[in-house]
Amino acid sequence: MDNKTLENQRVLIVDDQRAFQLMFKGILYSMGATNVAFAPTGEQALAKCANVSYDILFVDYHLGVGKNGKQLLEDLREKKLLAPHSIFMLVTGENSVPMVMSAVELEPDDYLVKPFSQNVLRRRIQRIKRKKTQLAALYQALFDEQAEQIIELCQQEIATEGRYQQFCKRVLVENLIAQQHYAPAEQILQATLSQRRNGWALLLQAKLCFAQQRYEESLLLCQEAIEDNRYFAEAYDIQAQVYLAQKEPELAFDSIQTAAEIAPFNMARQYLLLGIARELNHVPQQVQASKQLYEITRRSVKQDVVHLLNYVRTIIDAAVRADDASVRNRYLQEVSLALQRVKRDDSMTREINFNLFEDLCQARLESLNGAQYQAKKTYAAIAEQLQDEHQVLPDAIFLLNQIGEFEQATALRQLMPAEQMKNPVLKALFNDQQSFVDQKQLQFGELNKAGIKSYKAGNYAAAVTQFEAALELAPMNTGSALNLIQASIQLLNSQQKRKSVELFDRCKKTFRVVDNMPLPEHHRVRYKELLQQFDKLREEFRR
Repeated sequence: MDNKTLENQRVLIVDDQRAFQLMFKGILYSMGATNVAFAPTGEQALAKCANVSYDILFVDYHLGVGKNGKQLLEDLREKKLLAPHSIFMLVTGENSVPMVMSAVELEPDDYLVKPFSQNVLRRRIQRIKRKKTQLAALYQALFDEQAEQIIELCQQEIATEGRYQQFCKRVLVENLIAQQHYAPAEQILQATLSQRRNGWALLLQAKLCFAQQRYEESLLLCQEAIEDNRYFAEAYDIQAQVYLAQKEPELAFDSIQTAAEIAPFNMARQYLLLGIARELNHVPQQVQASKQLYEITRRSVKQDVVHLLNYVRTIIDAAVRADDASVRNRYLQEVSLALQRVKRDDSMTREINFNLFEDLCQARLESLNGAQYQAKKTYAAIAEQLQDEHQVLPDAIFLLNQIGEFEQATALRQLMPAEQMKNPVLKALFNDQQSFVDQKQLQFGELNKAGIKSYKAGNYAAAVTQFEAALELAPMNTGSALNLIQASIQLLNSQQKRKSVELFDRCKKTFRVVDNMPLPEHHRVRYKELLQQFDKLREEFRR
């Protein structure tokens, strides 16, 4: 038995359980390790790796609060803190399918399930070290992202027909497909599959067929891979993409949902699921996928406030579209809980003016609960701050459209940087709302035009009725509110004998839509004129 497996190796144990750290240290010492460091959190491990290049890292998947083992591996790779020769082993006591498959997809050097014996650990380390030593030049080229060198080194290793030729074939084909060199990639895959129907070869051949729009071939290959391994999430991903290309979104949804159940911690997979769910109007799945994207990225190097914004916006959008009051209330509660939770996360909230974002969300919730005036009042209080806060401009636009201020929403849209619309979730939310707003705006516009026509014809009673109907569709629309006030004043003035108290009160109430609100210049001038006219009527009512 070799007791010098870890001699002269710098080892890092990342685990939040002190008892396991000490027990594991004893095992490693018996294998020759003398240089062993500890980190109880992913953040501390990342800091240590920034200063020391470790030869072997044993990382627990669950690390309490903060980064988990998967996120730590992503960070180390992204920041180039994991040397080509280093060994990264995920260690966990959990063996559920989603946890194991999500970890395996990230391709650590190995994955250990507790408890494990010293002999198993030794064999695993020795096997990985042999591979890393034999393919040192290739691992360096992968680390440096030198595509041409990767291809050349893979071809050299394959020519020797050594023990790592299958691994090198997979790496070679992946690089050829990435560079769209389909013919040589397919030649290698066909030769490999003629000898043995390897899962990786089936998957890459399916991917290649999809890229070349050979959809039926791709589906057959995916099905074969899935029949061989029902937990092959990546095969379901390609299957979903093929179904989408064939205009079969329901089948695509079934495939991507299965993939997400098998291995949920994959950003590309969740984005695909979110897009398909939106196409099919599967609202709960949209909310779940957007939440999963936020959770996946929250503690990782891919953390971006945009995932938080997308998550909250998706929930509010779901509430807007909910016909059932109990379902809407459930979504509204989820928004409140999400905002409260995020407040405690300084690393996230400092990236934006979170108070402004929260106010806009609150206004949208007020509007959904029927408090349209309060929603507009909330907006009026923060409107001046929006000029320099591009990240939350979409939320202001959503709110304005929601309460019927279509003109102001269009004006704000002009301020949005084009870069923002590269966010696929935001783009989809805009498209969905715009489709709804276009329909509402069409009905609103027809009623408003009819009211203007009636007003010009001197039929003030009909004009009042039509403007009131327009405001039912867009309750806080400034232009229509001013039209209704103007028509109401004319109707009251025409009632020489006995003016309607009810109409006067309705007119007074309509002023609340524009009182103390930020108004464009043409509306502001008109508002002042109408207010003067209404004040004269007020004096008459007092007499």
